Amino acid sequence: MFTQQVDLCRRIVRDHFGPIVETIASVLIREGRLHLGLIIRNSGLSPLNVRQSLAVLIQHSIVTHAETKEGTRSLTFYSISIKSILRLKRVGLYLGLVEERIGKDGLAIFRIIMANGVMSIASVRESLGIKKTAKTPASIKFDNTVARLVKERFIIAVTPKDTITKIDRMMQEEARMTDALQLPPTGKELMEIRRKIKEQEDEEYYSNAIVGFKHSASQPSSSSATTNNKRPAPSIALNPIQKVHIEYDANGRPMGIVTAGSLVSSSNTNGTTNGSQMEEPESEPVADAVDDKLCFRPYHDRLDVLLRNQQIINLFADKYNAGAGAVVKSILRVTEPRTRTCRDKVSEVVSANQIIHHIPIDAPLADAVDTGSDMFYKKLNSIDEPTSPDDNAHMSQARRNEIAFALLEVIHKDSSGIITKVEERGAGQYRVNFERAAAILRDNALDSLIQEKFGALNARIVRVLRDKQKLDEKTVSQAAMLPVAMCRERLHDLALSGLIDTLEIPRTADRNPSRMFYLWFVNPDKQMRSAMGYIFQGISNLQQRIDHELSLRSALVTKSKRKDVIADPSLLTDMEHKEIQNLAAIKQKLEVAIIRLDSMLLVVHDINPSSSDLQLLQ
Repeated sequence: MFTQQVDLCRRIVRDHFGPIVETIASVLIREGRLHLGLIIRNSGLSPLNVRQSLAVLIQHSIVTHAETKEGTRSLTFYSISIKSILRLKRVGLYLGLVEERIGKDGLAIFRIIMANGVMSIASVRESLGIKKTAKTPASIKFDNTVARLVKERFIIAVTPKDTITKIDRMMQEEARMTDALQLPPTGKELMEIRRKIKEQEDEEYYSNAIVGFKHSASQPSSSSATTNNKRPAPSIALNPIQKVHIEYDANGRPMGIVTAGSLVSSSNTNGTTNGSQMEEPESEPVADAVDDKLCFRPYHDRLDVLLRNQQIINLFADKYNAGAGAVVKSILRVTEPRTRTCRDKVSEVVSANQIIHHIPIDAPLADAVDTGSDMFYKKLNSIDEPTSPDDNAHMSQARRNEIAFALLEVIHKDSSGIITKVEERGAGQYRVNFERAAAILRDNALDSLIQEKFGALNARIVRVLRDKQKLDEKTVSQAAMLPVAMCRERLHDLALSGLIDTLEIPRTADRNPSRMFYLWFVNPDKQMRSAMGYIFQGISNLQQRIDHELSLRSALVTKSKRKDVIADPSLLTDMEHKEIQNLAAIKQKLEVAIIRLDSMLLVVHDINPSSSDLQLLQ
């Protein structure tokens, strides 16, 4: 496990759930899988506090459990998910995605579920003060918004096996299938059993079935799943999570953070939640009804897919122009309904007509490329070039289609190989290679990290080794255009950091070190683990800096949160107002840096189809 990871996870849990839950999380991270008795002994807390803390962590899908028989007694073991803890730093990004796709009503529902963990729709309705019996416009709006959240998989229904780890589920299924045999299984039979279990897990993981809707004629499969998965769970009141509004630049990169109140504030006397009351819209047709008795949780894998897609869009927008980014965004929008997680290596095939149909009318296609020239870029004629952004909407449809087709030709011929043309039928069939996109984004992030930490020359050496594979010291020096002595020193620095590795090729059978060839190369797995260590260290340092700044002004922060000061801000002096503003500015800059490092972690590890959660523990 990364040494920086324990401290970072501990700080994240403390910020969200408090010091008692932090103690339990630290024990599970440090000791691993434990049963209740050992957790109580190692934490030094009372059994009641331990049980309540575990309930909170299970409520937020951070801790999973499984029963194991030891002799005549049955013990329940608990294990914690490092990945789920680290995802808590992306709360602001997740909320921004939901607000962009669903709107403010969807944001109000989603942030309550995010703040309270697993919740039933009836509990969410009660928190918003909306009565189910009254068919008011607000109630209809609520039902439609929940249906959209479920259909687009921002939230998913919780089943009993969601609280059990994947390894435990596979072990239980293997034991069940083994017990069904009359004789102990042979090696071949055991391999066949495990292959079937793996296929079942993958089939369920990639299934497009949506659980949570009530029985209807158009969704016959949902009724049986809903019946088997009814598991109402009590809602546990937690500390409010601060609402984070992220400002983006023109390319969609985070530029700043504005904090405003909290995600879920304390309930009023009338049962509503401050800042979460649904607006009164006009009457709308009711969509497919979601079962109020089922419990739902945020589906982080789906949200990570959307964050990954935004990274791909930014890549093409930065490399070419905003028009290329708009076309790639249209391709990803078409494939999103069938792309459930970041484990997918390629997308479904989409036609050019589908892509062009999904390009918004106000998309910035005015400065598009013209493939009639050998050069990638060729500006439009002056008579065709719009004089204002509003002219994009008035461009003729034929001209927009011509520009979109030209952009598709440029994008699929790009050297990255992310967008590929699989068929020439009709206007063309296209596919997104997510595995290739993840590799390119990862390499770009690693180059940026190496350049910031070691300098541009070291980043150049790493790029040479990545492109040319295994090279000796002299060849690296020539390719990187550096003196041999300087190149040797930088190669050793990179090797000590774990970013590159060496391969020994003996000249003789005695393997004498003086008679060996030493080749330098990039080990992707080792490089990724080294980069993740630096990322965890950076986020941990930034979090410590935030805690330090808050501790220096703890008295002022406590005073500013008093009820009388909130009611009458004039009780604070001008100097105190200035100090609070200074603290907010410092905290905002540090939070932006944390978000950027977390985005780098998303690119380096989370969106890689071949990566495993176990790599977070190595």
